[in-house]
Amino acid sequence: MTISTEPTTGTAAPADRPGPWPAAAWVLLDWGASAFSTILITLVITYAERVVYADGAWGVPGGVVWAWITATSMILSAILAPWLSARADRTGNHQRAVTESVLVGVAGCLVLAVVPPGARLAVAGAVVTASIGFDMAQIFTGSLLPRLALGTAADRLSACGFAAGYAGGALALVLATALVGARDQLGLSAPEALRASFVVMGGWWLVFSLPAFFAPLGHAAPAAAGGTSVGELLGFARTLVAEGSVVGRVLVGAALVTGAVQTAISQFSSLAIEEFHMEAPAVVRLVLLVQAVALPGALAMGWASAWVGRRAVLAICVVGWVAVCVLGWFVGSPEQLTWLAVLLALVLGGVQSVVRAIVAVLAPAGRAGATFGLFQVGTKLAGCVASLAFGAMYAASGWPRAGGVTLVIQLLAGWWVLQGASRAGGDAEG
Repeated sequence: MTISTEPTTGTAAPADRPGPWPAAAWVLLDWGASAFSTILITLVITYAERVVYADGAWGVPGGVVWAWITATSMILSAILAPWLSARADRTGNHQRAVTESVLVGVAGCLVLAVVPPGARLAVAGAVVTASIGFDMAQIFTGSLLPRLALGTAADRLSACGFAAGYAGGALALVLATALVGARDQLGLSAPEALRASFVVMGGWWLVFSLPAFFAPLGHAAPAAAGGTSVGELLGFARTLVAEGSVVGRVLVGAALVTGAVQTAISQFSSLAIEEFHMEAPAVVRLVLLVQAVALPGALAMGWASAWVGRRAVLAICVVGWVAVCVLGWFVGSPEQLTWLAVLLALVLGGVQSVVRAIVAVLAPAGRAGATFGLFQVGTKLAGCVASLAFGAMYAASGWPRAGGVTLVIQLLAGWWVLQGASRAGGDAEG
């Protein structure tokens, strides 16, 4: 993989830029972490709703408890992200930050596997801990990108990371599902087999993250805003406010788009489970289909971004997502839902990849961590707003899919902001 040497902001000097091996180690971070995301939305949610919190264990349906757990992890991630990312910028050690984040996430996975289902509070705490570790790892994985690739090379490397993530997540899910399926031969009950699959989730994540713990991922000088994380945050805030900061507008647009996409994904899963009554094996197959199609889709969009520019690829992906939201109103059978999943997968990796590249290229010098940290916070908040608006439309109309209108509006708003900010920044074409 060729590493660009053109100048940019927020990165190490070109002469210090790492070579192909560190880039491969960085890609493996996505490969390993995706085991958590794929197993979480299939086997972990099944374990939580069908075993731990089944039959109103806490006086409410298991789905409600799961929503509480998810909301708690999102809130805590939003609170921690700015401070931890500012600390990484202040010390210049993003590699250590990603290592710590992965270890916290893996610890949460292993605790989830060890504690019995009767320890309901411990199960909730383990899921929250693992989710926070995952969110923080995504921040610092993104903040390392400007050290490894610049310009159009950043688009290609970002796309390779997402493509590897889809492959790694799919393989890990296949392995975990096979373990659950072989429970009788292994002498395990269904809950015990699910808990064993969480060992696969954490172990896969850890093993494939190890190369990035030790690879030379470049050096960044500590930010000069101050001697504390508070000073770094204040310095970065001044940067965003000054002169109608392009970076600030990019973060707003990127958060709106990504938050809408994440909400659309969760509602897609809900559509499969609630309206078409899909069981866990069918949901797993649908997730594997999305992973398989998203892999080449991410690579294709990454290379297209390098050739025709980020703005064009972003527009294609947003149009694709709008089509997904609109077509979702008319899906009437599991077969049609499968075709919709294919379209979703084609644009899923592309929009995530190009947004990550845009944020990385425009990150201010010495503040890649804070930039991706605020991007994460904005995404969580935008996702929360999108979910609330989706629910409000559902409640007002009585039709579950009516909330898709709000997602279309948020997607288009985010795209409009990003397009304008990219033109102003002059970096949108890579």
